[in-house]
Amino acid sequence: MDELMISILEKSKYIALKYIKNLDIAEEIAQLSAIQLYLNYNKIDKTKINNWIFTVTRNLCIDFHRKKTKDKEIFINPITLSDMIPYEQSETMTELDLDVYDFISQSDRKLLKKYYNENVPLQKLAQNFKIKRNKLTRKIHSLENEIKLYHLINSDVIFFNPLPSTKLTKNINNFIKSLVKALNISNFSSMKRYCKGAIIHETIKKIKINSYETCKIQIINEKNYQITIGYLDPESKIKVFDIRFNITDSGNIQVLEMPIIPEKVLVIDKKYIDPKYAEKELLDRKGLYNNKLGSFDELEKNELARVIQTESDFNE
Repeated sequence: MDELMISILEKSKYIALKYIKNLDIAEEIAQLSAIQLYLNYNKIDKTKINNWIFTVTRNLCIDFHRKKTKDKEIFINPITLSDMIPYEQSETMTELDLDVYDFISQSDRKLLKKYYNENVPLQKLAQNFKIKRNKLTRKIHSLENEIKLYHLINSDVIFFNPLPSTKLTKNINNFIKSLVKALNISNFSSMKRYCKGAIIHETIKKIKINSYETCKIQIINEKNYQITIGYLDPESKIKVFDIRFNITDSGNIQVLEMPIIPEKVLVIDKKYIDPKYAEKELLDRKGLYNNKLGSFDELEKNELARVIQTESDFNE
């Protein structure tokens, strides 16, 4: 039992460090996991002990983040048009109990079990499932991202990029494509399916998109989100606005309110940061500005950043 407990501590600490970048806290969480194992040992299916460790450790990490009393007020990131984000997935999928992902079809879960849990080679899998190998590789990648997105949405992460090859990403891309077209021709008839019952502000008439650049999603609560859209206006100036929306049971986008114009948007002068490492230097794991160069107001006051947009730009 002693050897088992040591093994549990090491595995749990490794998993915890994926969620919490603090060795002392990760070790505390590992100890709590080991205690829970000791108390529930007779109830645990020994063939799924790795799944049990992963689940318990992850839940303890999430509880830790939820209990922290942090100011989660979010302002528009100084590097609006860069990739800010945060999610770190465990390096191996074998730690996961694939049956918990009921949003994935039973046949696809069977495929993943064969690949990850039974280590069946891709070529043999392709033959068994009667699918070309390159198509199978793309399918597995897509299913992996659906699982990553599931954990991302159920974690404490605030901002994230849409993940490629996922249903949510496809729906968001279709929504943005329709939105850009509607904004530029000032005709929202094609947006009715997205905007039923939504609050639409008059400032929407001020938005003209020359080039859509990027978006970031903020998790508000279960099924409720806010998307930050970065674009270039007809004068090639960077502009930003937010849209609040929820996701229906069928996975579609339902707008709640748009556009939401931030009070002020700043961009940090490049001479104060190394562009190559800008994200790592200025953002925490949630994609939020870490105040390394000062507060929002200090950045502007000390001329470390310049204002590229204000709320009044859309009210004139």
